Amino acid sequence: MARLIIKTIEEKQLISQPIAVINVPGGGGTIGVRQAHQADADGYTLLYLHQTLMTTELLGKLKFDYHAFTPIAETNNTCLATVTGTESGIDSAESWIAKAQADPKKLKDATLLGSAAHFTTAMISKAADMQVGLVNVGGGSERIASLLGNHTQTAVLVAAPITRNPGLKGLIYYGEERNPQLPETPTAKELGYDVISCLNNVWWAPGGTPADVVSVLQNALASALEDPELIAAIEQKGDTAKLVIGDALDARLADIYARLKSVAGDI
Repeated sequence: MARLIIKTIEEKQLISQPIAVINVPGGGGTIGVRQAHQADADGYTLLYLHQTLMTTELLGKLKFDYHAFTPIAETNNTCLATVTGTESGIDSAESWIAKAQADPKKLKDATLLGSAAHFTTAMISKAADMQVGLVNVGGGSERIASLLGNHTQTAVLVAAPITRNPGLKGLIYYGEERNPQLPETPTAKELGYDVISCLNNVWWAPGGTPADVVSVLQNALASALEDPELIAAIEQKGDTAKLVIGDALDARLADIYARLKSVAGDI
């Protein structure tokens, strides 16, 4: 996603400097986060990351929280869903919740411990007063394999692979509104649970980055997101292209952090 956006910025010459994307693996993302945190606050080093910046801190893997950065803009997001296999015997969110309430931890959820998926399961479990057993299988592809093999009954995934795989069925979608790709999957709010869980991709600068530099970067990202080809490319990959900046972004980040923090002690 970062490369798609940067390609548009460079093609339209929205920033005079070339932009290089550097993938920094390791430590559940914390190595890259620390590198960006230690960089000069001059706008030349940015971090492109979603809720992992918050979850790793809440789990004690970072000694600073997201306030150590200056949020530039959110440019795209995708919300998560609890999914089951079509052969699992679970035909609805209500039946899943009822079974988990009646027999705590019997139903198994494929997850990656400490991830946004794990936090999402913790949030819906707390809201619905239920308990599911957690099986640490790994990333999205491993979770899908676990569901299709009927080794686990649920997993939290993004919407795109659900629509492409007839062996998967959405149970609960954690966006504000139903996902057009999953029209039959109710939101948590529809079911009476105040659970929102998405991957909000934000461009961050080191804390203390001057306001005029932030403005230049925001304007470039805003102009890029006016390009219909970029919007189509982002949405083709399963994300929603949406610019959020300023006070609206600050409020959004505060709400996300509060929701994650409310279940951090259960992780």
